[in-house]
Amino acid sequence: MISPELLEEIEVVAEDTGEPESPFVRVRRLRLRQRYADGQYSAAYPFDLIEGTFADAVAIVLYHIDSKAKVWVGLRRGLRPSIYLRKDNPAKASLDNLPRLTYLELVAGGVEYGDLESIGIDGRAAHEVKEEAGFEVQTEDMIHLGEGTFSAPGFGMEKLHYRAVRVNPDKGSEPEGDGHPLEEVGDFQFHELSEAISWCRSGEIEDAKTEIGLCRLAHYLGYHPELGLWRHELPAELCRGARSLGLDPSVADGGPNQE
Repeated sequence: MISPELLEEIEVVAEDTGEPESPFVRVRRLRLRQRYADGQYSAAYPFDLIEGTFADAVAIVLYHIDSKAKVWVGLRRGLRPSIYLRKDNPAKASLDNLPRLTYLELVAGGVEYGDLESIGIDGRAAHEVKEEAGFEVQTEDMIHLGEGTFSAPGFGMEKLHYRAVRVNPDKGSEPEGDGHPLEEVGDFQFHELSEAISWCRSGEIEDAKTEIGLCRLAHYLGYHPELGLWRHELPAELCRGARSLGLDPSVADGGPNQE
């Protein structure tokens, strides 16, 4: 794994305007119309639908709780050329704080069609944790953080599924990557949860799945990052009014020793 500190630029060396033999995504150019209950139809209109080679995707929040009851979450720093190349579009570049040569986000990966009949989403999540973060975890260790969200509903079909897993930070190894050049540059580090969430608001992290995953983990654990307090540390009247809001309430009282 090459340190992101050594990265200077991502260069475009060629652009193929034809259809590749094994496309990573496929653009389906459709004509659609709406049909209504009274038998009428809308006007037909063109619609471009982007369909990837994966069934869906999964994002995983690795976390640990230290001896002072602080929650730490793992973030991967890697390459996202599509974000970096915004610099070549003046309009898009004007809306950015700076070019993103590296991108900070949760561990994530594509769920293959074959996974759905074999290891499932949780198995794929465990595989990505090993590949991108260097931790050996089991499928049954995966925590479900509510239902998925669509990545780009305006033109894409992909849904992101959210998982979390508690790890011992001392038992990680060097991430192996998957052999693709995109994964030869990167690192993985733990950051305090409240700081990581604040980065999502300040622009240090510009990744929707990461903000969603971090906030859902905090709610799942019963931890209030803006206060640095666990739910059981709040005044009694606030504890009585707390609700899980769709996440598993079994750990609503949380704490540093929670398993």
